Amino acid sequence: MAARSIDRSERSNKMDLIKQPPRRPTNLSIAGIVGLARMTDKARAYNNETIGQYLYGEDSALDRRILSFLGLTAETFAQATDDGPYTGNSWGIKDDTELGQWVAERSNKSLDEITAFNQSELDRVPTDDWQVQLLKERIDKYAPDRTDIKTVLQSMELDDWGSFWEVDLQVCPPRSPYNRDVAGLFGLARMADKARASRCRKNGDYKYGESSASDQYLLELIGTEADQFQQAVVANPNDVELAEWVLSHTNINKLALPLYNQQAKSFGLQAHLESDPGKPYFAHFYRENFDKRREIVSSGDTTVQNWLDLMDYDDQKSFGIIDLARRPPEVLTIGILVV
Repeated sequence: MAARSIDRSERSNKMDLIKQPPRRPTNLSIAGIVGLARMTDKARAYNNETIGQYLYGEDSALDRRILSFLGLTAETFAQATDDGPYTGNSWGIKDDTELGQWVAERSNKSLDEITAFNQSELDRVPTDDWQVQLLKERIDKYAPDRTDIKTVLQSMELDDWGSFWEVDLQVCPPRSPYNRDVAGLFGLARMADKARASRCRKNGDYKYGESSASDQYLLELIGTEADQFQQAVVANPNDVELAEWVLSHTNINKLALPLYNQQAKSFGLQAHLESDPGKPYFAHFYRENFDKRREIVSSGDTTVQNWLDLMDYDDQKSFGIIDLARRPPEVLTIGILVV
């Protein structure tokens, strides 16, 4: 399908398949249909022009079968997954739940029909020489000791995992501590990057788990251990599926996320005597330690107001980059003009 010109700054359903894989084809979270969550991620990435090497719609055999089963066109489905600038799309769809409802209403498929379709896809095995060879190459490359990978969908999942689970923090920094792509919590995506890099020994100067005060805070907050979280992030290179693991396997209170994020913004602002929860790692976050570190890293920069700002600044300084997504330029407003 031809790419369309889209203002990416106006998208709330962002999906960047250059940086992560789509959800597993076996993920049934949207309408209980095999491959639908995966096709949704690809459609959103197609809309945002961040689909990378993935194929969407008529260019994908799995997508063609799903669209045919549902009686939809690729263009119609892509439009349904696209929020559109400010006003929303013509169906008013905003999230996966509403998308699943829309699909169910449009397709009018019975539970028996969905079950039969799902089983057909789950049982599908490579039938031509190219698919057989592709499966063999993926197993040889990513899982040479496994003998259980035999189906087309298993082949896809293995390729997604092998292509994206590693993160190299020797060549680029982890995501911003302000990034909320994983479960809506500041710092969780960053900790996931460090956990993956640590597993493949490409963490550079970054520390993970008990060696990092920010990680200790987050791990205690969600109620899990560093090893357990690391296993989860390695197994789930897609942010949506990692968020599902976090929300279902930890103690995180989803309703309290805004409070947690606000608390993180205060790191570096409080003196030791003002607030002491009795946790040794919290000494790292107090104003005395923050002021010392800020003087070393960003002396004279008045935009660095807390630990999150300082981490962003340090990341960019260490790698000699300017990341406008982390630290956008200040906007000066004069009258009605913005310059």
